[in-house]
Amino acid sequence: MNRSFITLLISQTATNLGFALYTMIVVLHLYQETGSTTLSATVTLVSILSRMVSTIFLPVVSEKLKLTTILKVAQASQLLLLLVLFYLLGLSMSPGTLTSIFVILSLMAFFSGVFTPIKSTLVKNIVPLEHRVRANSVLATVDQTFLFAGWTFGGMLLAFLGKQPSLIITFGLILLSTICLFLIKVTSAQEIHLNQGFFERLTTGWKYLFKHRQLRILVIMDLLEAWVGTIWIGAVTLTFAKEALGKGEVWWGYINGGYYLGTIVGGIFIFRLSKVMEGKLTTYMLIGSTVFGALTFLYGFVSSPLLALLLVVLMGPSYQMRDLAQETIYQNSTDQHTLTRILAAKSTLIQLIFIISILGIGILTDMIGVRLVYILSGCLLLLSSGIGYYFLKQSGNHSENKEEYGVN
Repeated sequence: MNRSFITLLISQTATNLGFALYTMIVVLHLYQETGSTTLSATVTLVSILSRMVSTIFLPVVSEKLKLTTILKVAQASQLLLLLVLFYLLGLSMSPGTLTSIFVILSLMAFFSGVFTPIKSTLVKNIVPLEHRVRANSVLATVDQTFLFAGWTFGGMLLAFLGKQPSLIITFGLILLSTICLFLIKVTSAQEIHLNQGFFERLTTGWKYLFKHRQLRILVIMDLLEAWVGTIWIGAVTLTFAKEALGKGEVWWGYINGGYYLGTIVGGIFIFRLSKVMEGKLTTYMLIGSTVFGALTFLYGFVSSPLLALLLVVLMGPSYQMRDLAQETIYQNSTDQHTLTRILAAKSTLIQLIFIISILGIGILTDMIGVRLVYILSGCLLLLSSGIGYYFLKQSGNHSENKEEYGVN
């Protein structure tokens, strides 16, 4: 891997660690100051909404600025906002202070929201086509490993150091990410169109998704998978551990840790399998999607904690196979200029579905029981893979060469 990829890897890892840490800091601060679980939970909702808004408007600025420039501005803005947040956390809680904290939090999430779609486009730009599956697996594995460590040990860090020192560490992480962005060398010039109107720039990515048949099928699969993705949020997994497995918080932690461990192992597995996957991305994506759906379906029936833990670990390789193959297909589908708009539109749709699902999953779990939620989720995932098999494989329009789903 070249130097630009390594620096992008470090930048992504530092950014995501910083995001996890300052989210934990704000959640802890709000809970300690107000005692309100609802306010603390609102942090996640505000972050997702702000990220969704940023991906809506990303195509507008990506037409005018280089992608690396957008990331540099976004990261520098987060550094300034962290300083303001540092000041706000030192004030006594009042309606004005609470409002200001949520405004700063939403702005930080807005700027961090552009990272993922731009990162994927930069991978296309700096990594040769034959190495993209491997590059994506490295990014995913390292990211999942550090996120696992961050969410696991972040609470310990806050307990030992306190909120203000932890926020300084967050500042250092975002600063490191920003510095790394200056070391990324884009090998080809970005195509910039200055003659398009605002509305046209805003909607071009959406038009590509709806008019290109294969990409449209991929998005439909993504939306179905995003709808059931909320079954792995803390409240639902805790309910399953207590009601279905007859265990408490300890096994809840094991299940969550096992899921992360599985994705890490899956990333390593895909790294080793990358050469085989190149040129057969659709096939491996559908295999991963089917296995993941089947394992989720079976998970809903188990009563043995050990078997449940084994299933969530096994989900990791299948999830990563599906996810990384799918991301590489998007990267191979079009030029850099169009890819950013497509990924931004897709990200907006997925985050919207995720928000709706978060709001409804708790109610659904109370209505039909947590076991049935997982069983139905498995069925929906299998439906997603079935749609993929029918439209991408049986139609004969898919490509098994290295240039999959070109839209030019």
